[in-house]
Amino acid sequence: MNKTLLTLFFALISMGVIQAQTLTIVYEGQVLENGATVDINGVLSEDLFYEIVAHAQIKNNTDRSVQVFAQRVIHDTITGSENYFCWDACYPPSVGLSSSTMTIEAGQMSGEEVFSGHYEPKNHLGVTKLEYIFFPESDPNDKVSFLVNFRITPASLESWKESVQFSNAYPNPATTAVNFDYSFPAGTQQAKVKIVNLVGQTLAEQKVEQNSGKVRISVDHLKEGVYFYSLIIDNQSVVSKKLIIKK
Repeated sequence: MNKTLLTLFFALISMGVIQAQTLTIVYEGQVLENGATVDINGVLSEDLFYEIVAHAQIKNNTDRSVQVFAQRVIHDTITGSENYFCWDACYPPSVGLSSSTMTIEAGQMSGEEVFSGHYEPKNHLGVTKLEYIFFPESDPNDKVSFLVNFRITPASLESWKESVQFSNAYPNPATTAVNFDYSFPAGTQQAKVKIVNLVGQTLAEQKVEQNSGKVRISVDHLKEGVYFYSLIIDNQSVVSKKLIIKK
């Protein structure tokens, strides 16, 4: 941006033609882009009061004090879990908008404990997606937000593997195609089935998009012989077994 355009830009800001955003979100000491997503991980627990928490501070970018509301929007939630938020005061799970504002002085941030988003998995695996929105009382459209993925996984890899259901390949021996039935625990991010030869070269691969269902992979292009199929979940090999191709 040249000097003339830069001067014009700041002049427009001072005239109110271009308005800087009133608020910004600070998460773990870093300023978040508006609409950013963060991941918060927890482990499966039989303690029904176990929770994981998102903390953030809200900064007032103006030269005047601002009265700020907080709002929670549920995008996706695991059945049986609960969540709530605090904005100075804590609100029950049924409440999505703070009933009162919080005053943030000019150029200052809210205290470290003023806002918190709480998630109680209630012994359920999976990902709950919640959005937290903040806006001045004077202008509800001047809002900032961030999305939190609250992810609950088993406490150990072995217990997680035990919750995976993956059938043997059928038919086996196969001629033109092979099938697999599967069911994965909620919270699985990436899964795929691949077929490799005896030296580990991948010859066929199929992504798995749903948490349960059936996968069908064409093997018509493979020569007769012995191969191996593997189930890969979140970059972890969960199952690896022999597959026979006959023509």
